[in-house]
Amino acid sequence: MKQKAPQISPNKLYASLLKKKNESDQQQKMLKSPVIQGNVYLNSLRNNQGQLRVDAKKSRPTSGKDLKDISTVLLKKTHARQNSKIIETKENSQNLTQSALQLLQKIKAERPDNKIGQIQTSKEILQYHQQLIQKQYQKLLDLSKQTEHNQLQQQQQQQQQKQKLFKGPRSISNPDISTLQLCIVKAHAKSIPGMLYTGQTKINQDSYKLIQKFGTKENDWYLQVSDGHGTNGHQVAQFVQEILPAYIEQDVMEAPYYYDRDKTINNIFKQSFLKTNDDLLNSGIDVTYSGATTVVVIAFENILYCANIGDSRAIIGRYDTKLQVVELSKDHKPDCFLEQARIIQRGGRVQAYSDEEGNPIGPARVWKADEDVPGLAMSRSFGDYVASQVGVICEPEVIKHQLLPSDKFLVVASDGIWEFLSNEWVIETVNEYYKKGDAIGACNKLTQAAKEAWQQEDEVIDDITVILAFFK
Repeated sequence: MKQKAPQISPNKLYASLLKKKNESDQQQKMLKSPVIQGNVYLNSLRNNQGQLRVDAKKSRPTSGKDLKDISTVLLKKTHARQNSKIIETKENSQNLTQSALQLLQKIKAERPDNKIGQIQTSKEILQYHQQLIQKQYQKLLDLSKQTEHNQLQQQQQQQQQKQKLFKGPRSISNPDISTLQLCIVKAHAKSIPGMLYTGQTKINQDSYKLIQKFGTKENDWYLQVSDGHGTNGHQVAQFVQEILPAYIEQDVMEAPYYYDRDKTINNIFKQSFLKTNDDLLNSGIDVTYSGATTVVVIAFENILYCANIGDSRAIIGRYDTKLQVVELSKDHKPDCFLEQARIIQRGGRVQAYSDEEGNPIGPARVWKADEDVPGLAMSRSFGDYVASQVGVICEPEVIKHQLLPSDKFLVVASDGIWEFLSNEWVIETVNEYYKKGDAIGACNKLTQAAKEAWQQEDEVIDDITVILAFFK
């Protein structure tokens, strides 16, 4: 006889299913939680779900009425669950939409074009653009200062490297400090007037300037020789001797300590020569056919700068296995190629005096194209107004020289020395007095020898001026 299946009431069945469902929902939520981790929990979850399926089969209703009641309840719960999920989905969607809108508004507010759009008036727009320009200008200014600072450091490093190339014996305690400082240690000058063809002593048209401690340093020197020519040549030479050194020294003193010395000294020489010539033209001295040549040497310790116009000259005597000449200046003669080209271009001509048969006599001279004036025997000078109209200029040629241990002495002189005495003879003569440290005796010897040479070679004697400086 078959046993009857146990009867389960619908209420108990519903309560059992609802309890199982709640446990299933809690497990689903725990699965979604980021806190739940690990394989142990997942395995236990799988076991619980399997047990739920077994229990559900055991408690499954058998009668039609029970099934109908249960299906009605489950349908209602299912709709409730679906409606709840729809509501939650809508709320989450609205929250995401609001967050996205807020993010877009923040990005848009930070855009530069949006800032301009927020400006209401043209005045504010102008101020905004001015601020942008000011910021860009400040950046460029900072970049320029940084570049200038870097260039200054580079120049200082180059200068230090150059100084190391010419260092003498080094100190044992500090090998970077040179114990040898090559500079001018002694200097002397002498000038004597020339003689006319009548045998009378003429007015000395030469002048010179010798300044120790030129600027601020003890070992800085200024040496200048000017040679006047023409009726008022002595006045021109004296004027240049007084005005030119003042201009040069003033500009050197005002130059900043970190300046590019080569470029600055070149500019100082050129500007000072031009200003001196302008002052001369306005001085009241008649310079129609009068002027002066000039050679200047500035010694900044072991660095020499020579500026020259005309045919006065500066040389160095160097002894390195043998005695040799180092020229610091070039004579500006009218027949030099570049000088002659400039004179012709400006409407002048270059030609020597000629005899009755047309043979040239003496040096090449500067003339106007259609007149036999002024007949100047140099292509650069101060004054000489007529000659300046046909290419004679007062712009100096500047040469730099760094002293070497083999450089012994400096000779600066007018053409009264150089006319009949060669460079080689001069340095050989001075070298004998250099060995004895006798600068005065060397000056006396040179002026006397030049005078005797003029007496032998010509009917007149030119003015003779020389400056000697000994290095050590």
